[in-house]
Amino acid sequence: MSVKRCRAFTLTEAMVGLLLLSLILGVVAEAIRWAVRSHRSGEAKRQAIVLGRDVLNRISAEMSTSIGMGLLPNGGELRSGVIYPDYSPALNQPFSGNLYKREHVLQTLPGGATVNVDRAYNRLIFSSPGKRSGVFNDSLADYVFVEYLVPGRLDNPDLPQNKLYRRTYRVQTDPLAAAIPGLTLAGNYEVANGPFFVLDAADPLGNSNMVDAALTPDQKLQRGLVMELPKPEDQLQFSVEHTAATAQRTTPLPNDPAYQPALFTVTVSIMIDSQGNNKYYGSQVLTQQVTIKSGY
Repeated sequence: MSVKRCRAFTLTEAMVGLLLLSLILGVVAEAIRWAVRSHRSGEAKRQAIVLGRDVLNRISAEMSTSIGMGLLPNGGELRSGVIYPDYSPALNQPFSGNLYKREHVLQTLPGGATVNVDRAYNRLIFSSPGKRSGVFNDSLADYVFVEYLVPGRLDNPDLPQNKLYRRTYRVQTDPLAAAIPGLTLAGNYEVANGPFFVLDAADPLGNSNMVDAALTPDQKLQRGLVMELPKPEDQLQFSVEHTAATAQRTTPLPNDPAYQPALFTVTVSIMIDSQGNNKYYGSQVLTQQVTIKSGY
């Protein structure tokens, strides 16, 4: 009776089989990694759109309630209601650093004409009534300054934190005061007084000039923190530009835009779900225009 022998794999055949198996597993693993990365990127982009739209709507909606304060006690006018940025002939940069830069840009329109654009980054200050009133010029004590800002990071002040804050300041406690603390007279123009809006990146809500100065840190945070992105490395930035307007002239020119609705463009940039080394799964830039009508 004969015994049938089974042929075994040779070492070469086994090595070829293992190589093919490794290639197949590598392709499958890469496909899984790509699918996970694609899903994560899609979710991050959707989240960036939602968060960006939330920030944009919040800033734009409150900006649209801004009002001009008319003739100021220490000279000049604030017709558009926005203090920073507001178009003026000379560059005013009370907030130093790349994160808070202010710039004049000569923008070319589609038809070839050019307009002056005054753009500020990551800090916006405007005037708003502390209480709603049908008569805007009854008392300056009714007004407050509203500020939106993104603090700089502690390790690098030219990079933004992942937080957006809202701060409010009283215009003045005495309506007959000769000066408004938040403004400085420069020629015929009222400009933002940088020291009044002092910012400590480690404690953004610690400014003693704030309306909320007497509140506890937890109360300030509850009122003043508008948004915080998921990771410390995530970035939230915004810019506000004012186009072709001389909104602070003491003596108005013919057809001066200061007496017409002032058009501002708000741009919000969100970059989330960071991978490190300034790489992000999701990013989104959103833009919206806001018209501010003079209160006079």
